[in-house]
Amino acid sequence: MKAVNVFFVFMLLLIFSGCNLYKKNYPIGAWQLVYAKQMAGDSVVAQFPGTINGSQIKIWSEKNFFFVGKKKVAPDTVFHDTYGGGTYKLVDNKYQENIEYHFNKLAEHQIFNMILEVKNDTLIQTWPVDQHGDIVRANYYIEKYIRIK
Repeated sequence: MKAVNVFFVFMLLLIFSGCNLYKKNYPIGAWQLVYAKQMAGDSVVAQFPGTINGSQIKIWSEKNFFFVGKKKVAPDTVFHDTYGGGTYKLVDNKYQENIEYHFNKLAEHQIFNMILEVKNDTLIQTWPVDQHGDIVRANYYIEKYIRIK
């Protein structure tokens, strides 16, 4: 009987540790954009907040993502709606978005390769990256999100 109890406890530990690894590696939930910048080499091209103002929320499920917001790019005085969504794949920190719909129609049906890091309540995505996961430094973006509680 004691062996059965030990086996049962061991199985529960395996199940719970597996669930924690899954949640640790995936961005499932809702996230608020708090910082972003566009880089060209070592130069900052645009920054949020700063030359870009507004707000954005991004939501992930197990296979899909969606974002919605509004932005104003200086010197523009009008806010423009932003939205998009599709499916994603995540292996380790290599993240790939398949855009199904987007406010910029040229982005639709495109695949974007990124690096995605989730640490506690902070998520950082950097893109584009090449097939090896190296940042394409000629023109790239870094976006930082905080989990919405």
